[in-house]
Amino acid sequence: MFNRKNKFSSFSSEPDDLNVIPVMNLFMVLIPFLLLGAAFYQIGVIPTSTPTHDPEASDVPETPTTVAANLMIEPDGLSVTFSSTSLSSEELDEIAGRFPTDDGEYDVDRLRDHLREIKDKYPESTTMTVLPHNQLSYQDLVDVLDGTREYPLDPDDPETEYEELFPVTVFSRLITGDDDNGDGE
Repeated sequence: MFNRKNKFSSFSSEPDDLNVIPVMNLFMVLIPFLLLGAAFYQIGVIPTSTPTHDPEASDVPETPTTVAANLMIEPDGLSVTFSSTSLSSEELDEIAGRFPTDDGEYDVDRLRDHLREIKDKYPESTTMTVLPHNQLSYQDLVDVLDGTREYPLDPDDPETEYEELFPVTVFSRLITGDDDNGDGE
């Protein structure tokens, strides 16, 4: 008899080797593209905190209390008031001050001492809004501003060091309800 082999009936016990060369070629092409693409992605981090019900457990740093000074230079004296988002109106009224002129001269020394007390209480405060009157002389304005920006550590020493009081000065104009033409007169 003929010994015919059926192609389905003969099984070899050894598996054929897989041809992985096409897969390796694919990875050789894809790896440089993946590396180049990774350079275009940047991860941004947004710092956040989780909400808490206990104020003692908060990780948010406490914001220091600051005040903004408002200095009105009037013909009869100096008035300083303060504004703040952290203090009540009663507390702000307590630290306000009025310094009348003495023989037509502004009392810059008393104003400076008062501002120094406020600066000691609220050391992060830096801004002062100045509201001068229309007839104020330039020299008087300079003298008052010099007294509000810094103070001498030793007033008796002419070569003393100075510390800042309210170095950021903003000029403004007081607008009252009876100004009909907008020029303050």
